[in-house]
Amino acid sequence: MTFRSITSVQIIVSYGIEQGIAEDVLLQGSGLASSQLADHEQQVEEKQELQILNNLMLNTACPFKVGMELGCRYHLTSYGIMGYALLASSTVRKALELGLRYLDLTYIFSQITLTERKDDLSLRFACDIPGELGELVLVRDMLGAAMIQREVFDSNNLPIKLQFTSSQPAGLSLEDIKQRLGAEIQFNASYNGFSGLTPLLDLPLLKANEATARLCEAQCNQLLQQKQNWKPIAKLVKDTLVHLGLTASMEDIAHHLARTTRTLHRQLKLEQTSWRQVRDDVRFGIAEALLLTPMQLDEIAQRLGFSDGANFSHSFKRCKNITPSQYRKQAKKQR
Repeated sequence: MTFRSITSVQIIVSYGIEQGIAEDVLLQGSGLASSQLADHEQQVEEKQELQILNNLMLNTACPFKVGMELGCRYHLTSYGIMGYALLASSTVRKALELGLRYLDLTYIFSQITLTERKDDLSLRFACDIPGELGELVLVRDMLGAAMIQREVFDSNNLPIKLQFTSSQPAGLSLEDIKQRLGAEIQFNASYNGFSGLTPLLDLPLLKANEATARLCEAQCNQLLQQKQNWKPIAKLVKDTLVHLGLTASMEDIAHHLARTTRTLHRQLKLEQTSWRQVRDDVRFGIAEALLLTPMQLDEIAQRLGFSDGANFSHSFKRCKNITPSQYRKQAKKQR
């Protein structure tokens, strides 16, 4: 079970509504309620997003066109801290390497490979989702990636070519898409992806900032580890703890999840974790972020549900093998 931010679902639903599709139709079968769309901290399963994409596809006439228009709505800001990491990269090569390394932090379903053939370097996409839904997803993923390139370069005139193995759909006008991307589009190509990347690889990016890039990548690494390590019940407990507040007890969490504390304890044990471990992971993950701000230790302690700064410092050191003050000093040196 893989989770992702709800941001992509928000983009899909907003687009669908603009096409005249009712929100309840778009959400049908996804297990998501309308009220959850407004919660930017909400996490969704990949299969929930695919269900909503499928609902969108079933209520539109041309999956390729929908994929193109939808993909153009994914901007750097849609990817959170990873977007800033890409923007601050020193060169295109560094941005590509970072993007592929942290691909699991994006909303892409396609597999992406960097391929070098003769004098050309290409970024190739493959999607194993069958039928028209797979076509929509592939095109959306490619256009979303193209928008990232355009914004990283801060240019509407990129010397790259966007290639599709399919034929151009009847009645599809490409002028608006070409104008948005600043790139050529080719159909009946030998692969799906971008060609013409070689001349761009070592060009410096306009908003490069080594310190920012380093800090953002460290946070991307932490997010990726968290995403890979969270298991279903632990993830449910984590989300509930954030929802109810960090002072919530295990009894509060179990009651909210409609189960006994004994059952919750057993389920967490099966995932080789515990209530204390999950609570500490949440608390100290938030603590690390707060320690990057000028906030006083006592205030951080209060926000995290500790009785005082000393108790927070002791617990933080037990978990991280470093005091909050030492962590803060090290983080400042790395900026």
